Amino acid sequence: MTDYRYAYLEPGNYARGWHIVLFSQELAVGEVKRLHYFGRDLVAYRGESGRAAVLDAHCPHLGAHLGSAEGRITGDNIACPFHGWTFSPTGECVDIPYAKQIPERAVHALRGWPVQEKNGFIALWYDPQDNPPEDYLPDIPEWNTAGWGDWVFYRSRIRARACDVIENIVDIAHFPHVHGGKVRKWENVFAERTVTQLSTVDRNPEAKIIVPPGVPAELIDTRSEAGAEADAWGDATYHGPSIMYYYTESRSPEMNFRAWWVNAHTTVNDEELDLCSAVIVDSLDGAPLPQEFAELYPQIAHIAFGQDVEIWKDKVYREDPILCDGDGPINKLRRWYEQFYLPLEAPAR
Repeated sequence: MTDYRYAYLEPGNYARGWHIVLFSQELAVGEVKRLHYFGRDLVAYRGESGRAAVLDAHCPHLGAHLGSAEGRITGDNIACPFHGWTFSPTGECVDIPYAKQIPERAVHALRGWPVQEKNGFIALWYDPQDNPPEDYLPDIPEWNTAGWGDWVFYRSRIRARACDVIENIVDIAHFPHVHGGKVRKWENVFAERTVTQLSTVDRNPEAKIIVPPGVPAELIDTRSEAGAEADAWGDATYHGPSIMYYYTESRSPEMNFRAWWVNAHTTVNDEELDLCSAVIVDSLDGAPLPQEFAELYPQIAHIAFGQDVEIWKDKVYREDPILCDGDGPINKLRRWYEQFYLPLEAPAR
């Protein structure tokens, strides 16, 4: 077996922590959704009380998928469409309609995953050691309030590794070449479960940028025009290994606005992940935002990640990179990030 320098490169080793699997608006009461993350089939559903749950997808009886035939919700439980075995949101078998007694082996045979629903998203706690969930995801008080509304989001399944995505939080040097940005201020702050990027990046309209395939030219033009004369700053923080909150304010002669982004990547398997950009935007000075801008801005946000995707999809990961004095704290970020892949009892490297 290959002796990897970092635990997050080991096949089948996925990050311990909270991972967004759905946005709340995607799961109605009584609805069942098929998911596939961390190399396994999952099923998400919302019971009659409104509670969201995520379970392993296949019934421990004879292996039917609980999402087959659109699934069957009974109260806050889900019943297998094959023989009616019924499971609670925690995965406990609570009923077998044709049995006098539930077999002891069946009671806890199905895995129910810890779920947290807040800020308009549904996050699953993944931990192969079954450690209790940690409480590190903060509230976004502006979400779903007057002027802000609910998330507008775009999701794409891409060929990339999670370790490539998270390094963006410290990679100061890629902005001019990938995004056409001129970095005016930059600072990274590390804490136990968070890493933050405090930045002021000016748009350089003369810089060559990466344009993702299929993106309309007018969107690129809008993005460039919106940032050309703007005085903007932003704070981006990863809370755990895969969920980033980004708050930004922008002032320009055309408009003044503020926005929250939730950028999340959730691992599908060793080669793919789901990348999602969600945005809410509001006026900074009370003047109504142009409708066209409010509709285009979420797409502009996702394009920013699309530019990086063009690099991630065919790059290789250098475990021992040659770095220079203009690079951000990439090795420090890697040491911080590895904590989510090491057993909790293991000593820090």
